[in-house]
Formats: sequence, C-alpha cells, structure tokens
Amino acid sequence: MTRTASDRIAELLEVFAQRSLARLRAEFTEEVVALHDADPLWILEDGANRVLRILRSQPIQGKHLIYATGPDGPWCLARVTHGAPGNLVVHPDAYGDYEDAMRAVFHERKSEYLETNAVRELPLRKGSGS
Repeated sequence: MTRTASDRIAELLEVFAQRSLARLRAEFTEEVVALHDADPLWILEDGANRVLRILRSQPIQGKHLIYATGPDGPWCLARVTHGAPGNLVVHPDAYGDYEDAMRAVFHERKSEYLETNAVRELPLRKGSGS
C-alpha cells in the first residue's frame, strides 16, 4: 500500500486535533470555573478566555443557550434541538439574574464539551521529547 501526501496530512490533522483537545481539556481547571463564576462578564485571564471561545464556537445543534422569557428576564436555559417546536427546548428553571443564567449555561456547556471530547492518549514517536 502506497502512502500519499493526503494520508500524511490527515494524520497530522488528527495529531493536531487531539493535542488541541488535550490542551483545552487541561485548561478546564477549577480556577477557570471560579473566575467565570465570580464575574462572567469580566474575565481577563487568557486561559479562561480561550476556554470560553471554544465553548462559544461549538456547533449550534444541541448547544445550550440563554433564553429570555421577557424583555428584562427572567432567563431560562434552552437547548437547540432540531425537530422540537421552534427547534428549541426550554428548561423549566428560571433565573432572575442574567449573570446567574450565564453561570448555568457555562456549566452546561463545560460538562457537555468534556463528555463529548474525551481525549484518548496519542502514542509519542520514539526520540521525541514531547
């Protein structure tokens, strides 16, 4: 069997994806959770912002989001689900404070991301330092 450049590119993309997932998984620390829970609107730490960018960039299908039931709240969590009425399933719990809803959606997205992106160990090549 002949190995092509496309095979090598696919292999490198898989290694990159797995290492990126491993790095992001390592950055989901209790410190990041504490920073977000302390003030979800004002996060200055680079690692925490990297985690938030990844969570926010996930595909819309199945994503948790904040749903306003009125012009100034209360807010609920909802999940985008194709096939549901309006493609949205609204959770019954209501939050009177927008920041509390932000905390709840962060925790939902975090647990969903960590469950669906479990990292498998990649074998290291002989002679590589990392």
